[in-house]
Amino acid sequence: MKEVIKMTELNFKCKGCKRYFDCDVGKISFPPKQERPRFEKNIICPRCGIRSMDEVELSELGQTQLGEVYFSSL
Repeated sequence: MKEVIKMTELNFKCKGCKRYFDCDVGKISFPPKQERPRFEKNIICPRCGIRSMDEVELSELGQTQLGEVYFSSL
């Protein structure tokens, strides 16, 4: 399992309130047999509170940020 500490802040869009927000997710790991990365900390929307991965989506910026983290760990 690859683990990265570098960039921990990612940009998300909350599916509940439709707002974009930055969230410190802590350490990011990329388990080999899972489709999603794992975050050390909860995803917290400033308006809705703690959200699951199914309740948010990575914004375009967030996807770029996560890609940078992933490729820097290779």
